Amino acid sequence: MSCPSAGNCAAGGHYEDAATDVQAFIVSEHQGTWQQAQQVPGFAALNQGQHDGNLNSLSCGSPGNCSAVGQYTDSSGHYQAFVARKQDGRWGRAEEASGTAALNQGGYANLSEVSCPAPGECSAGGRYTGRDGHPHAFVIGQAGGIWGAAEQVTGSTALDQGGSAQVDVLSCASPGHCSAGGSFSLKHSQRSQVFVVSEN
Repeated sequence: MSCPSAGNCAAGGHYEDAATDVQAFIVSEHQGTWQQAQQVPGFAALNQGQHDGNLNSLSCGSPGNCSAVGQYTDSSGHYQAFVARKQDGRWGRAEEASGTAALNQGGYANLSEVSCPAPGECSAGGRYTGRDGHPHAFVIGQAGGIWGAAEQVTGSTALDQGGSAQVDVLSCASPGHCSAGGSFSLKHSQRSQVFVVSEN
C-alpha cells in the first residue's frame, strides 16, 4: 500500500477467482473515496501457467502515479516477475520485467519490493533462479516512466558462496538514490548473512 498524500492511496494483493486461479488486483483511493478493486490490467494474459500470481509491492511517486511489482506463472509453469505502471490515474498493462527472461534460466523470478520517490522514477528488487538452480538477487530501475533491464546485484556473486541470495527491502530517498538490503548464504553452511547495496 502507498499513500503519496492524504486521501490518495493505492493498494494491491491477490485473490482467487471463480476458476480457483490466483490473480493480482489493485484498488485506488481518490480524494478520500475508495474505488472498486480490479484485476491488474493484462495480468490474466501473463498468468497462464499454474495461474498463481501476486502483486507483492506498490509505490506511488505522486497521486495517480504509481508502480506495482510481483510475479506470475507463464504458460510453461515458470514463475516470472512483472511490473505495472499507473500514470495520471490510469493503470497500464502488466508486463514481464525487462531483462528477467535472460536471467531467470531456472524458472523462478519474483519482484518483492518497489520504491518510487517521484512519478515514473522507481527502483525494484527481488530474486531470480539462475541456470545453476540457485536464487540470485537482482534489481531493476525505472527512469522517465521506462523500465530498464534487470541486473544481478553488483558484488552479490562474490558474497553468495552458498547459492541463495535475494533482495528483501528497498527504499529510495530521491530518483537514482536508493538503498536495498537482502540475504545471502555462506558456502557449506545453512546460515544466512545480510547485505546492503546502494544506488547513487
